[in-house]
Amino acid sequence: MKKQFTSVLLLIAAMLTACGGGESVVSDRPVGHAKSDLPIYNCSAVNSAADDFAPVLTADQRSLFFTSNRRAEGRAQQLSAEFRYGEAVFFSDRLTDDPALQLDVQEQWRSPLVYQPEVFGQVNTGTMAFDSKGEMYISSGTYLGSGIGGADLFHITSITGAMSTPTPLEAVNSPWWDAQPAVSPDGSMLVFASDRVDDAPSVESQGRRIPTLWISMRSQDGSWGEPVQLPYPVTSGSGELSPHFSPEGALYFATLRWPEQGYDIVRSTRLPDGGWSEPERLPEPINSAHNDCFPFITPERTQILLASDRPGGSGGYDLWCGEVPYCIKVAADVQLVEPLRGGEARRRPGPQVAMNIIDPATGRIVASGRTDNAGNFSPDICLRAGKTYHLEPGAKQCYQAAAAVPFTTPVPENFAATVPLRIDLERPLLPEFQVLTDTIPFFVTGYWYPNTGTELTRLRNRMSRNELPNANFIDLKDYDYEFAARRVERWFAHLYGEIETMLVPMLDTCYTGADTLLISVLGHVDPRGLAWGR
Repeated sequence: MKKQFTSVLLLIAAMLTACGGGESVVSDRPVGHAKSDLPIYNCSAVNSAADDFAPVLTADQRSLFFTSNRRAEGRAQQLSAEFRYGEAVFFSDRLTDDPALQLDVQEQWRSPLVYQPEVFGQVNTGTMAFDSKGEMYISSGTYLGSGIGGADLFHITSITGAMSTPTPLEAVNSPWWDAQPAVSPDGSMLVFASDRVDDAPSVESQGRRIPTLWISMRSQDGSWGEPVQLPYPVTSGSGELSPHFSPEGALYFATLRWPEQGYDIVRSTRLPDGGWSEPERLPEPINSAHNDCFPFITPERTQILLASDRPGGSGGYDLWCGEVPYCIKVAADVQLVEPLRGGEARRRPGPQVAMNIIDPATGRIVASGRTDNAGNFSPDICLRAGKTYHLEPGAKQCYQAAAAVPFTTPVPENFAATVPLRIDLERPLLPEFQVLTDTIPFFVTGYWYPNTGTELTRLRNRMSRNELPNANFIDLKDYDYEFAARRVERWFAHLYGEIETMLVPMLDTCYTGADTLLISVLGHVDPRGLAWGR
């Protein structure tokens, strides 16, 4: 867990920034998160060996703001022992027009600079947020001269050109630590973290207060009302901080309700009755076995920025970028189409058909299974949002699609969506079985083996050895059986060729184990019967 400060004010200064501030000693512990295949990477283009956290992107995604306690531009100054953390807002501008964020590519982003030091000073400017109009809300220490104490929230109407004077939110601020603002997309709600209690703060105060989330509603005249603590299930009693509203209005925040996992990022939505849904714990790798906090959802709602002290970073808390976890499922209607010669194709649902969902970028099978008896394919897996996949039949089978069915998953409004699909699988028409007809002595009169050249030779050898005592039935003089044997062999060669032409594609794609090929040979039997022998 985090370094414990003996002074409450020291703790407040630390909480102004990271998930608890100061040094982090996090032991390895079992991970209790659901796992996913979402990608995540370290934003090494802007991170430092110090603590970097609270990322915010502008609406055009051209500028990144974040808070850091790195030493830069004379920021070694410490105003007092209570506020030795010394954080400030930094910003970095994008240097290229590449639509991808690529916060791990140095060439894409300008080296971070302190944001408006002449307004906020060099230390103790905490986290910030924008509302839908582009106006800024920021938390800061009392050094702006107009705050109440501890840390307070301020409003700034212009962030370009001549910045407006930061105005404290007097109806919202308290003598305690009030920080980490988040404004809902419609501008009606301000949620922030606070450790306020009824008692007045004191330097002599000991112990650690638990931060919780508070909400203030905007009135019709634009002013903010008196804040109240967000109720259960948002407030757990264990500690919540770093709130953020996504573009669709979901409330993301970090919570310590699973203390063995450190701070974890969750999300909740406003219910019709004004309450809040049970927070959903985001899966790995968004959450980790370490502290994960300060979520920020990018304007297009596909990527999440966050701060984490997990291994693999530049040091302390780092910014990380991953995909927003959504659950996109597929409901495919699989139809079997059986073409008929000279007629319309017959169509029916495809029961127990093997199906796959493929990631065409990698060729990897991301979902597989069989249809139910009604031809429905609904694998129990969450696909990633805004990504293209292919639906196609699985293992080689009789029914095949003319082509895979491509589809792109949506970015849903409420974390989940189902994509309806339909795919036709057609059974190919097999080659017709064309057999030559001929009128030939298929047998030697009175003998029971087909008259091929080999069998004709064997018959004569057997007769010479008197192995056929009833040989009087056999007549080798009534026809030119050498000529007939050549015709029989030609007929057999043709028959085998036709069978191969038909069976190879059938066995390759259509054979089910229940198919039977019946070959019938029709002819006449000599009324005198057949010779017999050993």
